[in-house]
Amino acid sequence: LMAAVSGAVGAVSCPLGRDLLTHRVRLKFTLKPRASLSPSPASARVPGATNDVINKASVLSRRLGGAPRVVGSRSSAAHVTRAVVAPNYKDDLDFDEDDDAYTWRVGGANDIPIRHLRDVYRGEAPLVAIPNPFCTSSSCPVAGIGDRTPLNLNRMFVSEDDRVLLKAIAFGSPDSLAAQCSFDCSVDGSFDETCDVCSFTPEFCYRAGPRAKIYFEPAEVHAAIVNCGGLCPGINDVVRSVVNTLEVGYGVNKISGIRFGWGGFWKDGVENMPLTRRNTSGVQDRGGSIIGCGRGGGDVPKIVDSIEKQGINMVFVIGGNGSHAGANAISAECAERGLKVSVVGIPKTIDNDILHIDKTFGFDTAVEEAQKAIKAAAVEAKSALNGVGVVKLMGRQSGFIAMHAALASGSVDVCLIPEVPFAMEGPNGVVEHIKSLLATQGHAIICLAEGAGQEYVQETGTDAGGNPKLGDIGPWFCKRLKREMSCDVKYIDPTYMVRGVTANAHDSIYCTILGQNAVHGAFAGYTGISIGMVNTHAVFLPIERLIEKERLVDPDGRMWHRLLTSTGQPDFAMNE
Repeated sequence: LMAAVSGAVGAVSCPLGRDLLTHRVRLKFTLKPRASLSPSPASARVPGATNDVINKASVLSRRLGGAPRVVGSRSSAAHVTRAVVAPNYKDDLDFDEDDDAYTWRVGGANDIPIRHLRDVYRGEAPLVAIPNPFCTSSSCPVAGIGDRTPLNLNRMFVSEDDRVLLKAIAFGSPDSLAAQCSFDCSVDGSFDETCDVCSFTPEFCYRAGPRAKIYFEPAEVHAAIVNCGGLCPGINDVVRSVVNTLEVGYGVNKISGIRFGWGGFWKDGVENMPLTRRNTSGVQDRGGSIIGCGRGGGDVPKIVDSIEKQGINMVFVIGGNGSHAGANAISAECAERGLKVSVVGIPKTIDNDILHIDKTFGFDTAVEEAQKAIKAAAVEAKSALNGVGVVKLMGRQSGFIAMHAALASGSVDVCLIPEVPFAMEGPNGVVEHIKSLLATQGHAIICLAEGAGQEYVQETGTDAGGNPKLGDIGPWFCKRLKREMSCDVKYIDPTYMVRGVTANAHDSIYCTILGQNAVHGAFAGYTGISIGMVNTHAVFLPIERLIEKERLVDPDGRMWHRLLTSTGQPDFAMNE
């Protein structure tokens, strides 16, 4: 959709190299039914808008479904092109089977930039790239051909030019379900012919993986692993993966576990835990975190003082949005002091509320474990006269666990999450709907996210991690039901049972991938980055992009609509 007009725009601006910026132009073409494509007055004024340009745009429009309008803009020599298509005349176009396929060249202005030590390191010792010793059993050095296997024999390393598309969907209209674009009308608010189409600007992430060149001598590395925030299934899997990759993959022999969160760097009486492949073997079969966890303690100057004093030059931070913000600040402080330190984040939040990545580790396990609570609540509700089972699950700002757990169970009647306000009273309220369920089926099963309905139980202040304190919606909700109707309510809060279990097979594999790629990113010289899966591919992303805001359930998205279809619940509209 985006790239096919790159040839068409070539007549206007021809790139000479990847770093050459070109003149920004905007072309607009209008296709009339059963007529040749002619430029609009706006495009006719663009120098170089030849018939060849118009013909190539016409080819694009036919290939993409007979689109009568193509709006393209060019911003760099890296073939950055945007196209907008509105298929109003599909039936009037003929398709040419001989049309050439189009290609798209990545790189340049549409890359999501990540920070490298080359960009920020200001220390006295030179920053020198050296060959990467990392190998697997099938690609390690072979006797007689040198110290390492030639690259053309094993293809062990990822090219610095590999990219992964951040967003996989190009929406055709703002009216499309979950479309991430808006009606683009003129400045005076009038509705014109391009209001109902979407423009798509592709963004490319750096593909994660081992690089052929590294910027740290493995024998000189002192790596530190710190786990911040609360517990989550899979933390030990991540620690084990990082340690194994450092020790076995790169030959690092000094790895420290920072105990109990950020404070472990500088608090008196807290000693580092030496980590090796031997003492982390089997930790994946245990819940919790072998290096502990903790909130608060994020005093950046003190932390960097400790990093400098201990000679640490790689820091792996396991944590959520707040912990990643701290990791980013530590990376910036190290750069300011001229320290050669790579800081890499590994996203950890059981709530799955980190932007851009497919999901966070531990989320699938949490959804799976929550099924036990929902099934227990269903058994209790169906065994009692007017039985109501209420399950409260984790989800401070986002309701992903509650939504996915309810959808997976198939037995939940009502799911309430923070992103969707609900009225308790009135004809469209939750109370009336539950009365109706009891009257028709004799029971009701409710799934609550802990952050839902905070307008009814709102607290003030923040916790040690800087998060707003939440009121306890579960007990309040149960009391309200008992007050409004004759019912037998059974309440289950499995929070600590869910977060303390071991990771399931899927999450365990995911943790291994994250840990390995975190080490690859650090050795490649990147800092202030995080690791995640985007469209099923492991990528490096700048921490700034991940912490722009919290990821939330989209009430207009397909997954929430699937949930509503499953539960059959109405729109509990807030009373005006």
